[in-house]
Amino acid sequence: MTMIRSLVAPITCLDEGDQEFVLRRNLPQEKLEAAYNDGDVMWIDVVDPVDDELEWIGQFFQLSPSVMEDLYRADRRPSLLVYPSYIFLSLFEPHNHQLKAAGKEIHCIIGERFLLTVRTSDSETVEQAYDRAAKDLESWKRGLEYFLYLTCQNAIDAYYPLLDRMSNQLNQYEERLMDGTLNGKQIRQPVYRVKQQLIALRQMIAPQREVLSNMLGEVRLSEDEIRDLFRHLYERLLRVYDLIDAQRDLAGDVLNMMENQESKRMVDAVNRLTIFSMIFLPLTFFSGLFELNFVTTPEPVALPFSGRTMFMLVLSMMIISAGGMYLFLKRRGWL
Repeated sequence: MTMIRSLVAPITCLDEGDQEFVLRRNLPQEKLEAAYNDGDVMWIDVVDPVDDELEWIGQFFQLSPSVMEDLYRADRRPSLLVYPSYIFLSLFEPHNHQLKAAGKEIHCIIGERFLLTVRTSDSETVEQAYDRAAKDLESWKRGLEYFLYLTCQNAIDAYYPLLDRMSNQLNQYEERLMDGTLNGKQIRQPVYRVKQQLIALRQMIAPQREVLSNMLGEVRLSEDEIRDLFRHLYERLLRVYDLIDAQRDLAGDVLNMMENQESKRMVDAVNRLTIFSMIFLPLTFFSGLFELNFVTTPEPVALPFSGRTMFMLVLSMMIISAGGMYLFLKRRGWL
């Protein structure tokens, strides 16, 4: 559902000496234009905008055609575009969609006296930062850059619940694989699914790392406090990146463990077949040797035993041979 909401504060809110001011909310377009022309500062949050709303935003804030193209498209990668009067920043808020890791794209445009957030769906990242700006009037003294920082921070923090869930899943799969509760066939697909989600998160966060790195070099973040906040944010993003790599390694270890167990089962099966062949090998030898050596066999190779006696003799030799082979293999630990 399309929604445009706004927070408008007087320019004096940026002054440390101004303790009280009135924060106006959800003004129509005409009053937003008048407030901006009067020198007020504002945060405009646009959810699932239609073409007319985007056109108004582009014309009123004099946005570049490249920026407008990014606002219309929903398949862009995280990017940073710097213009003389504003900065365009796009980032992704990760979420779990139908057992797959996906990203909700959030466009942020910050100028000297305005902050625009444009998105196509609900976003906890923007909601939390917007609620903070609406309830905490003291936060306006830090400037609009601080609200941009909160939005970016919430987007990065959204990775942690997903990574924690994936880590718990991989650890459970590893434990069940080791104790024999589950076998490789039962958990192969779930582990591959988790690994694919980690790859998607890594592809999502890698360009955001570059974006934040470029943000640190932006001269408009001149205040030490704001620059330190974004530097801390960049370090936090690096930790998330390292955590994703660690989870990918864990997923690879679980897959390797499954392959090793399957190989071990195959080797055990071959060993058992080999042992059975070793046990039956002397039986085959005796049966082949004495197959025709009964009284019906012509001289001089015939043995002086009757058929019944010869049968019992050969059978006894087979039993003794098989029992001896079994005891030998058992003593060597091969059975």
